[in-house]
Amino acid sequence: MELQHITLSPARRAEILRSIEPRHTRLRWTAARILLAATLAVLLTFSALAATVPALRDALRNALGGFTEQSQPITGIAAEDNGIEVRPVAALSSSNLVRVWVEVQDKTGDRLSEDMRIGGWIEFEQDENAPTVNGWTGGAKVVYYDENSRTALIEISNIGRPIADSTEVNVSFSSFQPSEQVEETVDFPREMLSVTGLKNMTEDMGVPLFAEHIPLIPEQTPCELEGSDRARLSSVGFGEDGKLHIQVAFLGEANHSGSSMSSHATDARNPERYFSGGRYFQYNSQWYFDEVYDITPDDLPYMTFRDLNGSYMLHDPVEGDWSCTITVETADEVVYHPNVQVGGALVEEIRVSEIGVSARSASEGTTLGYRPTYAITKDGEKLYLTDNCIDGGWNIDDMNDPSSSGHTHDQWMFDEPLDPSEIVLLNFDGVDVPLQ
Repeated sequence: MELQHITLSPARRAEILRSIEPRHTRLRWTAARILLAATLAVLLTFSALAATVPALRDALRNALGGFTEQSQPITGIAAEDNGIEVRPVAALSSSNLVRVWVEVQDKTGDRLSEDMRIGGWIEFEQDENAPTVNGWTGGAKVVYYDENSRTALIEISNIGRPIADSTEVNVSFSSFQPSEQVEETVDFPREMLSVTGLKNMTEDMGVPLFAEHIPLIPEQTPCELEGSDRARLSSVGFGEDGKLHIQVAFLGEANHSGSSMSSHATDARNPERYFSGGRYFQYNSQWYFDEVYDITPDDLPYMTFRDLNGSYMLHDPVEGDWSCTITVETADEVVYHPNVQVGGALVEEIRVSEIGVSARSASEGTTLGYRPTYAITKDGEKLYLTDNCIDGGWNIDDMNDPSSSGHTHDQWMFDEPLDPSEIVLLNFDGVDVPLQ
């Protein structure tokens, strides 16, 4: 029986339960399953540089954990730009989760690292049979780096966006930047803060501008910072926007994308008042960081500014355009609509797959994720899921109307594969949500 994307009525659930035999919580390892697992292991070995880099193969197996059988091996797909090649090698997915493992190899140099920052994302068409989702979480991280082959194994994910089986997924990257950095704290001439009449940048200067933060034109009040050879002041004072800016230029090995330097201001009249907001940009081959404070010259007597804290990136990002398209297979799952109240959350939908559980509930104030959570199997085994939560947050149904209704999406992973029909109950923060 195909369990994927089935919504079961109470009567149908009872009929199914009467017809099936009791089974252990863990999946049965039939001859067919053993053969399939062996085949997948061979494919994964082949895709991960095979015997030439066994450490990458082992890293992929470790990343998949016990979900090798539920994962999807990927071979023969690659993209190359700027001397770097990316190769998707495996995927693991359920209806609200996509995880893809990608080998990234520098073929012409040594520009990658195990702690690099990654510009990467996953895109796909949402499942048309599922509720529309406007918000989700995602990210990319290095799970292993092999120095000899200059190859990183990267995990890139998208959590909370509905995806149907056999959906085409675009896995894309725009940059890889080793995150080696240094930090320092330096004093600065606070008397410069009272300067007024400085000019803000305009669109014809070739720098992308955002209405909430338009930087000052660089080098209007250049000044060295005593004790620092990595940064200096560029433009400091009040601009045409009426806001205070502290703009610095980065020097030498710190003149890279991602370098930053900022202060922290407190208001004696209101210690809870918080100031933040900065952006870095490049102009005439020079990198700058412009921090803006929403205060006026009349506020200055009441403001206290800390010393400048700098965080300097020591390497340029490797930029390019890498995009691969794969067709994702989702794990088998069962869908329930319990409509049970848990605190302030009405649990509308539960999806149980071979790899985990996801819940959809209608309450902005109460999310289920990260609360004490466990599952109960047919055999009465209790599976604690609290520490296995991978997502929990509110999603607005209409992005153009922040006051519109929405829902909360929460998701947990199992420690090992399970037959989804084995889970008979979930407990969120002490409240039982029966499934069967």
